[in-house]
Amino acid sequence: MKQPRLKLLLRLGLLLALAPFLLLTAFNQPFFDDFRDAYWTRQHGFLGVQSWLYLTWTGRYTSTVFMTWLNPVTYGWLGGVKPVTAALFVAQWMSIAHLIRALFHSALRVACSWAAAFWAAGLLLALFCNAAPAPFSFLYWFCGAVAYQVPLIGLLNFTALALRVGWGQPARPWRTAACACGPLVLALVGNELTLAQALPVLAVLGYFLPAAARPKGWLWLAVGGAATVVAVVAPGNWARVIAMAPPSDPLHAYRWLVLGPRAAYSLVLFLVKPQILLSLLAAAGTGWWLGCWHRQAGGRLISVGRRQWWGLLAAFGALHFAGFLLFRYIVVGPPLMRAQNEILLVMLISAALLAWLAAQQVSGTMTGWPRWLRTGLGPALLLTGVFLAGHVTEAWRELLSSAASFDAQMQARFATLRAAHRSGQPTVTLPPLRLPYGRVLIPLRQFSNDIEFDIDLTPGCEGNINGVMERYFEVPDVCCEPSAASATSQHFDVPDAIQQ
Repeated sequence: MKQPRLKLLLRLGLLLALAPFLLLTAFNQPFFDDFRDAYWTRQHGFLGVQSWLYLTWTGRYTSTVFMTWLNPVTYGWLGGVKPVTAALFVAQWMSIAHLIRALFHSALRVACSWAAAFWAAGLLLALFCNAAPAPFSFLYWFCGAVAYQVPLIGLLNFTALALRVGWGQPARPWRTAACACGPLVLALVGNELTLAQALPVLAVLGYFLPAAARPKGWLWLAVGGAATVVAVVAPGNWARVIAMAPPSDPLHAYRWLVLGPRAAYSLVLFLVKPQILLSLLAAAGTGWWLGCWHRQAGGRLISVGRRQWWGLLAAFGALHFAGFLLFRYIVVGPPLMRAQNEILLVMLISAALLAWLAAQQVSGTMTGWPRWLRTGLGPALLLTGVFLAGHVTEAWRELLSSAASFDAQMQARFATLRAAHRSGQPTVTLPPLRLPYGRVLIPLRQFSNDIEFDIDLTPGCEGNINGVMERYFEVPDVCCEPSAASATSQHFDVPDAIQQ
């Protein structure tokens, strides 16, 4: 097969792998904390809610601004989570591309167009979407995306800007360095996981930055350090730690003694999950193949000394071990599934980049390789097999069979609750979601036990989601019964009630 035709088919296949995940955002609905942060803002006020969360729950003061002030549900725009999550999906893609472009074009001085960076980032994002432990909480849950996607977007863009400052010779280096402070603060303050991951990134930058760029490094340390101190000393952090891993836990008092081994054990269990392992091997294998192809094409070779390799490998290990160590300390257990999403994406990006760099250090050419492997047809077929075995097929199935019905049922449910509030009805009984399938956008326990949340109401009149609906819509009792009539058939002025 000719190279241009193969390249076109590869790009079309990549778009087909990513398309269902992006298209599903058009049917997205707010969930749990999206409502809670909205009614907390209503209760405490715009300034008061920030102070209250800082004192009682979390020091992530940048994330809490997004979750409250910039939460569309706060303003009654429930459909606002749709464009926001779509925009975050695209922003994540562009941020990975920004990092790839800055690393190759600025730091390594290797030819890398924006188009090449775009497609490489798309491949890594597709591998992630296909294997994510809990795609809903990273891609579609607004507050989950804010807590994990936004800080990671900050970390990726800070690293890219730092590479440009150090090696790219921008026209105004101090202005670029100052711009990098914004995403750095998002990464350090937005989530403890990205804070832990940022430390090895800063260490590597400090080690490799040219002497002329070192003063900018001190600027990042000063701004990032001050922002981090404010976040770390928040009283709410310690209240949340106690709530997540109370001292009554039998291992709580001894967690320091087993912290390292148990974190390593969690890392191993994470890596041996079939879909995660396949995706990591695919990312590393693709990085290696592209590195060999670059060398075969006569591109500029990148030589890394032994001491530098040890530094890179140490930073690579710290980058990925930090999250497991953090959660073993905080919750005395493995990382939450929503955190595992972020960990996997960082692993895919770093494994692919490190494999590309490693391929530059090996002598020899691709001449002796089988033709199907040299041309890229083999890697393309292997990637196709990986995608067919993961969430890509599930996302297409959900998009084609359930997404529209899910959107309609949730719209009707919200309309019924609004109408009940207006009429003063004390109890609303709603049916459960009736869908043929749900796993990616609509995680439902009836279709899979390997999910983080079941997003439907709890049968009966109790349950966390029922209670959240009661408080947000100000209806005394929200119940769920299979025998209840469909929300669209109840006698409320449904069209006027739908305000999305």
